[in-house]
Parts: sequence; structure tokens; C-alpha cells
Amino acid sequence: MHIMAAGSLRGALTAILTRYSGNKIPPVTCDFGPAGLLRQKIESGVKCDLFLSADRTHPEALLRNKTAFSVEPFIANYLGITTTIELSEQYPDWQQLLRAPDLIIGTSTPVDDPCGDYVVQFYSELSKADPELAENIRNRTRHLVGGKNSPVIPAGQMASQWLIHSHQAEVFIGYRHYQKKTSELPGLATIAIPEADNIKAIYCMALMSPIAQTFADYLLQTESQQIFMENGFVSLS
Repeated sequence: MHIMAAGSLRGALTAILTRYSGNKIPPVTCDFGPAGLLRQKIESGVKCDLFLSADRTHPEALLRNKTAFSVEPFIANYLGITTTIELSEQYPDWQQLLRAPDLIIGTSTPVDDPCGDYVVQFYSELSKADPELAENIRNRTRHLVGGKNSPVIPAGQMASQWLIHSHQAEVFIGYRHYQKKTSELPGLATIAIPEADNIKAIYCMALMSPIAQTFADYLLQTESQQIFMENGFVSLS
């Protein structure tokens, strides 16, 4: 069985696959990457039995073109902000930080990576309350990772860590589940976006082969859901 999965699932999915062992499933191989780019691979004919996306858009596109026969949500996430310790002390609130006029904000690449799409949604919500602020933030935003032409993040580093330490951005908006790990890295701090102001990212799976059904069902069971939660994800409800 071959799985293609959003890169943000790497830690949790690896733990789940380790737990789900024995003779229940054939040997599993797994590719991780931005969901939009993985979908392009699937549409080009690369073998995939189960596609785990960070959004609903890409799985449903595969369902519409009959590459997939079933789509179902399985876990959720939120956005979070990473910056330097110094900036977090200067601007302890997320709104204060994003309002800081000269700071470059890094994000993932929309369309290629759902995380970038969720940031676009986040900015759209901000614009309803303060259009001028939202436009200012957009002008300071750079799509630096997760795209087909993005540079490769150095091995062993997280996107936010690399971008901030290499001075490509002072702020990074990414997935919240990374924040526990990020906050333990030298020189970095995380700032929460309250859920009332945040965007809930709904992760969906697309089944391309019946061979993946048993494992797809297992992802929805309590044992797997608990592993997702331990890795910083949140329940669909």
C-alpha cells in the first residue's frame, strides 16, 4: 500500500503506522509533501492508494475526476505564529505583531500547499474588520516554502526555524501543531491566534484503492485520534 500524505502529518502518521503493525496490512510506503503538489503527482499517474491531504479541496478534485472513490475528513488543525524571542517580547499579542509595519511575514505557497490557502482565508477574515491592515499584511507577506519552485528546507530544520534564522522573514504563519516543537528551538517563540480569530484546517483523506480501506478506517479510531492529539492536532468536533 502506498500513501501520499501532507508533510504536516509526518510525525503523527509515522507514529500511527508504527503502532498499526502485524499482518493487518501489506507493507506500507509513504511520500510526504505539500498536498497540492502530491495531487498533481497522483493526477499524472503516480501510484497512490490513500491520499491524506491537509484540506478538502485536493481530495474532492480527485473524487470529481474519478481518481478517488471516497473522501472523508479525519483530523483538524489551526494556524499559529512563530517569531523571534525578541519580537515576541516586543509584540506579545498576535495582532500587535502582525501590525508591526516593517516585519516580513513568511507563509507557505497557496494552491501548492493548503497551509498557504488557510493563511489567505485568515487574511480575508481580517479584512472584514480592518481592510487597510489586511492589505498592509498581504504586502509584507512572502510565499517562501511549499511551492513547486520553493527552495528545499535544509535537512533537520523546520520551515519557520530556517526562514527566521536565515533572515528571509521575521514572522512565519504556519500550522499550530508545530508550535510545541518550535518553542523549544533556540531563539524562537510562538504566539497563539485565538480559535475565534483562527482558521480551522480540516484534513481529508481520499481513497484510491480498496486496499487502503482498513487503514483509512483505523485513522478514525480512538487510538489513532489520540496520537494525532498528542502531536498537536485537534478533533473534527
